[in-house]
Amino acid sequence: MRSFRDTTFLFVSSRSADTLGRVERRWLGVMEALIQQGATVFLICTPKAALEEPARKLGVTIAPYKLDKLNLIRTRSRMRKYLRRYRPALAHSTGYEADILLRWAAKDLPVRVVSSAICGSWPPRGMGAFDSWIRRRLERDSLPRVDAFFADCADLAERVVAFGVPPNRVTLDPPGVSLPRVAREAALPFSAPGGAPLIGYAGALQHSRGLLVLAAAVPALRAVYPDIRVVVAGEGPARARLLPAAADGRIDLLGRVESVPAVLAALDVCVFPVAEEGTPTSLLEAAALGKPIVASAVHGIADLFDDDAEIALVPPGEASVLAEAILGVLADPAKAAAMGERARLRVVDQYSSTAAIERHLGVYRKLIATLQ
Repeated sequence: MRSFRDTTFLFVSSRSADTLGRVERRWLGVMEALIQQGATVFLICTPKAALEEPARKLGVTIAPYKLDKLNLIRTRSRMRKYLRRYRPALAHSTGYEADILLRWAAKDLPVRVVSSAICGSWPPRGMGAFDSWIRRRLERDSLPRVDAFFADCADLAERVVAFGVPPNRVTLDPPGVSLPRVAREAALPFSAPGGAPLIGYAGALQHSRGLLVLAAAVPALRAVYPDIRVVVAGEGPARARLLPAAADGRIDLLGRVESVPAVLAALDVCVFPVAEEGTPTSLLEAAALGKPIVASAVHGIADLFDDDAEIALVPPGEASVLAEAILGVLADPAKAAAMGERARLRVVDQYSSTAAIERHLGVYRKLIATLQ
């Protein structure tokens, strides 16, 4: 297997949030593997971005530079000088500004260009109809420069192909989790609320997680299991909207917890009533732990697991159907255990972070070989 010794790679991210995105978490593992194989790795990112410090600790050379979307021409010129100076064999970007600027800057240069996007974030949207039209037009016009595109769900891969990227350049790269980390964190102590059965959610409290639907399903659950406890663990902007359900006793709102996997491991059923396409990382953690899961049948979840065999899928936004599915899982413990085990094996085989890193390295090898 070809190593990456004496090969230079460049990663470019325009994410400015104070937390790592899914692609950036994946990149850290990829960067570490490249460095271990003798590659030189550079990173262009927003100053003080969440990716900067962990990448630096791996031995990545950082170029903190804000990708100025208000002056694309100047930023493109600076990035093009960067590419000419360090001559990476491959440059990998994520985020609208990073993608567009890298593709423009790499024009006519001997560098392989790779993009990554997650379900729900592509094609890019702007502030209003005109801004969205401009962004999509720039995306469409620059896509021919892409040598490989990583998409994290089948629906996104189909959209990318419809935009004009040849199918052989699109790689399906489903979300992944670190199995050793999940197992380690699941073993941390967690004091579960009393009552049986115990169901609920743990993870980021985003509005897109559809947790109000879970709260609305509780009366139907208690009609069958009066002592059922429903917990919601985590922090985020959706917490305020859940306070009434906590006040009237429908849910236990736990707030920030030391370990999300430890909460998931304590649940009899893990529930993910998400309202938008995408895959919560904690859903994959629950699957890695072999827990029975009830989730919305949205792109990014339905693409990853088989309904009724590995997890139970329901239409998003329907509290009565969600309650019925949860009750069905609770009513058949043997089937629920088998379903959880099949989901666990699916994660081990296809969605572990190790498999994802090898998937990236395999694409990189093929692209770099064509430069020889």
